[in-house]
Amino acid sequence: MTLKKLLGKAHLILGLISGLVVFIVSITGCIYAFEHEIQELIQPYRFVREVKGEILPPSEIKKIALEATDGMKVQRIYYETPQNASMALHYADDAPYFYLTFIDQYTGEVLKVKNLRTDFFTVVLYLHISLLLPYGEQIVGISTLIFLVLLISGIVLWWPKNSKKKALKQKFKIKWNARWRRQNYDIHSVLGFYATWILIFTVITGLIWSYSWFEKSVYYVLSGGKTLVEQRELLSNADFTFDSTSTNVDKAWYKVLQEDESILGSVVYVPQKSEDIIKIYTSPEHGKYGKLDWRYFDQHTLDEFKVDDYRGRYKDATLTDKIIRLNYDIHTGGILGLAGKFIMFFASLISSSLPITGFLLWRGRKKKKTKQSKQEVGELV
Repeated sequence: MTLKKLLGKAHLILGLISGLVVFIVSITGCIYAFEHEIQELIQPYRFVREVKGEILPPSEIKKIALEATDGMKVQRIYYETPQNASMALHYADDAPYFYLTFIDQYTGEVLKVKNLRTDFFTVVLYLHISLLLPYGEQIVGISTLIFLVLLISGIVLWWPKNSKKKALKQKFKIKWNARWRRQNYDIHSVLGFYATWILIFTVITGLIWSYSWFEKSVYYVLSGGKTLVEQRELLSNADFTFDSTSTNVDKAWYKVLQEDESILGSVVYVPQKSEDIIKIYTSPEHGKYGKLDWRYFDQHTLDEFKVDDYRGRYKDATLTDKIIRLNYDIHTGGILGLAGKFIMFFASLISSSLPITGFLLWRGRKKKKTKQSKQEVGELV
């Protein structure tokens, strides 16, 4: 058996093993591509009625959200743009709720309380990252790793033996006037070839989230041999008692906003226990995450923590840190704006078709072999 035939066999087996998961992850990624744009288009409660007056600080947004949800814990508070309503995210490890409260940050009006467990795009997202299964994240991670092998082996298998112009031309286009089996083969190989150059970035960025060893390896390569600094646990001063009514979150938030005029949106992580810190990240762009600026404060003393990993101040980030920060924007195509999301949409659509066309190829060949075997037996008889 030649090396290429052996590779083809491995490509087939790995494809059959991971096919269903790759299909689900790809089709949900395709659906989720324009989640941000679609939700803003069809959900008017995401916007304030009028941009007028002072913005309510996090403590006030938290108070309003608690009253609107009968005391559901507020974990985070989001401020996106002056036109977008602020949002309070409610969930707790010991409680079965997962809600988002939309609040006009100028008037304090509650615009919507949404149950995220029944929200379409939230369900799609969790299907994408965990298949809604107990060990789904591990299954998705392993299948994504297999898919990376499939993409690389697919390129090797696609590569033409013959370098003549006619042979090369056939590799780049689908023969639509051929029989359906040939069309299916062309759809699998030709579209797979074109999509691979996009999907390779999608898969790598996905694996960075799935495996710390993969993230460290990518960082090592990009930085030219430097080790990724792991995020250390930050804790507030243990000598103080937790005060849920404290306005120190507001003080930290105001400090961050006053120090950077380019800030458009911010997210505030609200402390739940005495040892929790105040974590705030800000961005000068709406819908993009590459230029996030992370700040960390002791909730009692408001002393700021300095961190050495890439989740720190953007101005202190190295070139490699800035590339790693782009992980989400690369994964979704948002790095290129709306055009990038369209590219990622079509790449994900093609990706979802590969397990189907690959299965049909395998089934067709299997039937063909069975038919040939029967004919040979018939001839012997």
